Amino acid sequence: MTDASTANSNRTKLPLAALIALSCSTFLSVTIEMLPTGLMHYMAPDLGVTEAQIGYLMTMYAACVVVTSTPLTHWLRKVPRHVLLIGVMVVFGIGSLGTALAPNYPLIVASRLVAGVAHGVFWASVAGYTSLIVPKDQLAKGISITLGGGSTAFVLGVPLGTFLGQMLGWRMAFAVVVALGFLVAAILWKLLPRVDHLSDEFHTSPIEVVAAPTGPGAIEQEFSPKRRRFVVRPKSMPAVALVSTLTGITMFSQYAFYSYVSPFATGVIQIPETYLAVALFSYGLLSAVATGASGFLFGQRTKLGIVTNLGLCVVVGAIMLWLAPGLPIFGLAALAVWGMAMGFLPPLLQSSILMVAPSKFRDLSTAIYSSAFNIGIGGGALVGGLMLTHLGIMSLPTFFLSGMGIALVVAVAAGRMLEAGRERVAEGAA
Repeated sequence: MTDASTANSNRTKLPLAALIALSCSTFLSVTIEMLPTGLMHYMAPDLGVTEAQIGYLMTMYAACVVVTSTPLTHWLRKVPRHVLLIGVMVVFGIGSLGTALAPNYPLIVASRLVAGVAHGVFWASVAGYTSLIVPKDQLAKGISITLGGGSTAFVLGVPLGTFLGQMLGWRMAFAVVVALGFLVAAILWKLLPRVDHLSDEFHTSPIEVVAAPTGPGAIEQEFSPKRRRFVVRPKSMPAVALVSTLTGITMFSQYAFYSYVSPFATGVIQIPETYLAVALFSYGLLSAVATGASGFLFGQRTKLGIVTNLGLCVVVGAIMLWLAPGLPIFGLAALAVWGMAMGFLPPLLQSSILMVAPSKFRDLSTAIYSSAFNIGIGGGALVGGLMLTHLGIMSLPTFFLSGMGIALVVAVAAGRMLEAGRERVAEGAA
């Protein structure tokens, strides 16, 4: 029996040990990405640069992900997925070691670009690998567990890294990340199932491919355990582009505002500085809980989950713009709702990509999704900074409200387009 058939025969329940190991890897990935924001006050004077230059490390990191993730994913497409993920963890460790030892800012930039290359390949592969080891009817649950580590990094990873920087220095904080990177690589080697992602068993069984009546791409017919029948799903690269565009708009709006939430919270909402950490911790905690719960609440209702939580973000933007200034109780409530909504959205968007991606191009599709996600992070932070400098801090919730409103419209329109495509395909296959 092949590795692929063995994996398929075992895919009747969630492989929790492997999913938890993957969750540890997403935790480490996000911690490495966001750590400079928490150590900014220590890195800047030690390296003789401004805090803004440390902030630009985030933009350069994201830009590296955007440029390299798709070509590298294509180039490494034949590498076994578990080997690729383990190798990426090792590269994360090497990049973080370079940051810990770099004597000057240019070498810091170089080391962060190394980590950025690993980040792009990691996020282009981890969701696709998850889809190979979990039952199809529990895909959203598997994705929510895998991505839960990323949300937990906002709650624990970055604050703990900041604490280590305070106690031991910022270089030691990165050194601890190096040790964690190699530890997680060892855990993945021990726990990840070996699957042949190139096997036809993962692409054609139990999937029947029928001709597409309209547009490029594949139309795949899959067995739905919930409905107890085969359902026809339109899958094409244009659908991937549509969901990726929605993801980019959402994350661009998010990070244009969230990157500067601390000065907004203390200066506009007037949350006392001593309570700022608690307020941001509540955001991160609810975000992590929502990520873990997304598969259970919206596992079979992905479109409803996306539209609902984008609507909540629009409400948050309105509260921040008109009710929260000078009224901490409204601001704290909005932060809590914001954290919850943004906890739900990434796993739901990731699940949507896997649902519309042609099976033969799953990793390429997730690479495109990862690029859109990181364009949102880097571009949003950059534009948000420019708006803060030239238009004032109240331009940020205005931009967030407008951007999330546009994302909501795109999500509704995309849902209707995909439903219409499904109906046309069903008629053609009948």
